[in-house]
Amino acid sequence: MKYLNHRNIKALKGILRGSFLGHPTILKNLPFILYLTTLAIIQIWAAHRAESNVRMISEKTIEINELESQYLESKSILMKMEQESSVQMRAKKLGLISLAKAPITIQKPNDD
Repeated sequence: MKYLNHRNIKALKGILRGSFLGHPTILKNLPFILYLTTLAIIQIWAAHRAESNVRMISEKTIEINELESQYLESKSILMKMEQESSVQMRAKKLGLISLAKAPITIQKPNDD
């Protein structure tokens, strides 16, 4: 308690009341103090925005990976469905049969 002498208590009361704000040095430097305060607020906003962007990029990366895996799975299923044996089995279920001989190619006659 030796630090709380009459002089220190008086200074603390002055600070709490805000009497130092009327001091000429403070008033002279007030524009600079406001400038620094504005810069600090802009810095805090920029840091918050950067963190928000990092979170959004992380979420989008996860979403892209999921969509890529769905694409590859769908592509694999489609490739299996396009195989000739798979097409023949589905056609057989519909009552269609494949030809034993190759189809005939129709050629356009030359008009000379």
